[in-house]
Amino acid sequence: MRGHSILIASWALAVSIILNRRQLCSGCFLEEKHALLDFKASLNVTTNAHLILSSWTGKEGDGANDDCCTWERVKCSNITGRIVELHLSYLPENMYVDWTDRYVNISTFIPLKDLRTLDLSNNLFNGEVTGICSLKNLDELDVSHNNFYGPTPMCFRNLTSLRVLDLSNNILRGNIPAALITPLVHLEYLSLSGNLFGGSFSFNSLGNHSKLQGFELGPLNNDSHVDTEDLALLPPFQLKVLYLSGCNLNNRTRKIPSFLLYQKEMQILDLSSNKLVGQIPTWLLQNNANLEALVLKDNSFTGPFLVDDSLGINLIQLGISNNDVSGKVPQNIGLSFPAVWYLNLSRNSFEANISHSLGNLTMAETIDLSHNMFSGEVPSQIGTGCLRLRILVLSYNNLHGNFPSGSTNLTSLEFLHLDNNHFIGSISHGLSRSPSLSWLDISNNSFQGKIPSWIGNFSSLEALDMSANLLEGSLPDAICKLSHLEFLDLSKNQLIGPLPACSELTSLMFIHLHHNMISGPISNMLSGSFNLMTLDLGYNKLSGGIPRYIGKLKELRVLLLGGNELHGHIPLHLCQLQNVTIMDLSQNKFSGPLPTCFNKISFGSGQFSKDAFTINLHFSAVEIIWSEHYMTTFSEQEKVIFTTKNRSEHYAGNILNFMSGLDLSCNQLIGAIPPEFGDLRRIRALNLSHNYLQGSIPSRLSMLNQIESLDLSYNDLSGEIPSELASLNFLSIFNVSYNNLSGRVPDTGEFANFDDSNYRGNPGLCGPLLKRSCNPFAPHPENVGDEDLEVDGAIDVAAFAWSFFASYMVIVISLVVLFFREKANMESVQLEHEKEMNWS
Repeated sequence: MRGHSILIASWALAVSIILNRRQLCSGCFLEEKHALLDFKASLNVTTNAHLILSSWTGKEGDGANDDCCTWERVKCSNITGRIVELHLSYLPENMYVDWTDRYVNISTFIPLKDLRTLDLSNNLFNGEVTGICSLKNLDELDVSHNNFYGPTPMCFRNLTSLRVLDLSNNILRGNIPAALITPLVHLEYLSLSGNLFGGSFSFNSLGNHSKLQGFELGPLNNDSHVDTEDLALLPPFQLKVLYLSGCNLNNRTRKIPSFLLYQKEMQILDLSSNKLVGQIPTWLLQNNANLEALVLKDNSFTGPFLVDDSLGINLIQLGISNNDVSGKVPQNIGLSFPAVWYLNLSRNSFEANISHSLGNLTMAETIDLSHNMFSGEVPSQIGTGCLRLRILVLSYNNLHGNFPSGSTNLTSLEFLHLDNNHFIGSISHGLSRSPSLSWLDISNNSFQGKIPSWIGNFSSLEALDMSANLLEGSLPDAICKLSHLEFLDLSKNQLIGPLPACSELTSLMFIHLHHNMISGPISNMLSGSFNLMTLDLGYNKLSGGIPRYIGKLKELRVLLLGGNELHGHIPLHLCQLQNVTIMDLSQNKFSGPLPTCFNKISFGSGQFSKDAFTINLHFSAVEIIWSEHYMTTFSEQEKVIFTTKNRSEHYAGNILNFMSGLDLSCNQLIGAIPPEFGDLRRIRALNLSHNYLQGSIPSRLSMLNQIESLDLSYNDLSGEIPSELASLNFLSIFNVSYNNLSGRVPDTGEFANFDDSNYRGNPGLCGPLLKRSCNPFAPHPENVGDEDLEVDGAIDVAAFAWSFFASYMVIVISLVVLFFREKANMESVQLEHEKEMNWS
């Protein structure tokens, strides 16, 4: 009987397989094959389409390729033959495909009834995710790092088999889908981070999720929040990953989640950017021996950072930057966290000496102690023990001595920031043992001596900042060897001598040599720097003219040559710099007329690109769950000084996008102001003061509708101030003092806010703002009584006296000139007569 039952069961199975095989196409189900081909077609790839899912073809009789179970990124069940897994992440990786805003139709996957794993991550797909709801057998769904939009479909709550749900880094909106999460009790990992969710979320929604190991949410809108304190009972789960960055966590108490006290298996904990207060609890580290990443940055933690000396846990990343943690760094921190790769204690209130035990961090690649109150010398143990160190940031402390003070083995060092401390002495030869340096910043210290010639051995150096020290001597020719250098700042030192004669700095984008004593002509040092965006040689002793190659630097945005001894005409080849936004040629000896072709320069259209110069060092804590970026940009580092509104201003980073100006003041320029200057419509500051300019003020300057500061003082301008200038709505500084202007001054618009200080030295100007009548026969306001104001045509006695005196002096001077001219003529005639007599 039993054998008979087995026979029947075997027969039924065989019949089932035969019936299923009728739907198969060479090993895979026909409807599933068509579904995959429909998906590929929905990508609508036109360029290099053969590179995307190349094995997915619809050709019949194509051998093994006709079986969709053999296609790349597809996995079928060995029992049913149906597709159970699709791994379609990073489809455009290493392929020359235009993948911008690619729309994808997920509903094409509906025929894949047995699909259990669907991975569409990291593709930048557009579309909605509603088509997934019919795939009720899914237990892993990853659509992260795309551009899926709209609210999260509530039908997701029907996917009750889900173990992994990753919707992170999309454009999903609406309230946090708590009602969706509650029934998905089999979830082990849930990520909703990096979307546009709002509203509130209670951890009570996770009260039945006993299998949950990872939860990610945030950042949220400012009016949203997450509450962890309303769990009715002790949490039923043991989390390994918790990411709640920027969630307005526990906004009533701002306390660290109390349920964490019961978590013993944490590996990654990120509670950054939540305004949390209090002291960092010691039990976070004591209870979780497997903790690999602890990130508490951008909060309001206070008090000391206490660490159990006997911990010795395998923490890889520790970030508590931008808090108000105070006191000393734990003396045995290097022994407590021997496996740390990334240590960031910056922007706190740590004080006293830096712990010697940091030298025990033999695995460390990044140490950032900047923006604290550390004092003393840098422990030599860091230079001899942290052999894998790539990034060392000690900026903005009270450190002194030299660095490195002794021998060092930092052969892997790439970023070294010692700026804004009190370091002294010459630049240590120990730095030459770090040949991989790409960024060296020792600015704002008291380093002395010459720039060492071995600086040229840093073949990977991209940024060198030695500004605001006491360095002396000339620029070494070794600078010319830095072919990868993009940022160079040696300003505010005591450098002398000529610029090096080379042209190898082909990668240079920013150069600052201002406020030194560099002399001689502008050499060909930058003639090959066609990527140059800032050229700042101001306030040196440079002489001669502006070389012709400067006009070929098409990417130039900032040209600062003020405060030198340059002479000759302003060359017309500067007009080729069409992208310049700021130009300063002031306080030189330029002569001749103003170039009319300056209207070809943008002065406001060219901008810095914030993303163009990003150096991005990616540090991954564990697999794909969490990552930290150590990022800095040249454009954020860039800072220029430009005088406007009668004061020197620092324009840094993105602000440079909004500043534009031209300063030609304090030269020997002659001629008229070209009307073409009115074409500089985006310029914000124009200074032509302290020259010998003549003629009238062009009315076309009223077209400078963005201008904020206009200085034409100390020239020989004549005529009236154009009334059209009153239309300049942003003008806050206007100075035409000490010219020969006449007529009525404008008193509407912004000109109503000006007073006599804007017009001094122009006796011919008049108007109510100057308390000077424009009627030559009107009495001066200061000498007019109430009874005189009622009489029309009353004579201004003072004006009449001055007019009479002026006329009298003109007559006297004319008589004197005639007298001496007649006397000279008589003497000339007498001399000729004497010559004729002598000849006879």
